[in-house]
Amino acid sequence: MTYRFNTARPADSLEAEFHDACAAAVGECLSLPSRYHPLAWIGMAEGWGAAEAARRLLISGDIQTGFERLVKAGRPELTVEWAVLDPKWRALFGEQHREAARWRLRQAQVEPPH
Repeated sequence: MTYRFNTARPADSLEAEFHDACAAAVGECLSLPSRYHPLAWIGMAEGWGAAEAARRLLISGDIQTGFERLVKAGRPELTVEWAVLDPKWRALFGEQHREAARWRLRQAQVEPPH
């Protein structure tokens, strides 16, 4: 399923690509058998842009219910935590963001991507 955020894409090309990748992940969530609609994430991504929303989410210290739901569904690759660890997005996130993402995945018994 295709999904588009209800905001303009960020001007920075790498942030725009990340924004589009996150919208694609939302589309995947909507296609899951349990049909997960990540409203909180959509609101954050539309308000701040997906990259800034991911940064804020990761430093919040809270493990979101959406993260838990996706891990339980066997789809950790749809989480923001997983996306942040993709080398393609390395320039968008600091080491503290990547470390928080690794920690959350490991807490959920998921081996982070390398």
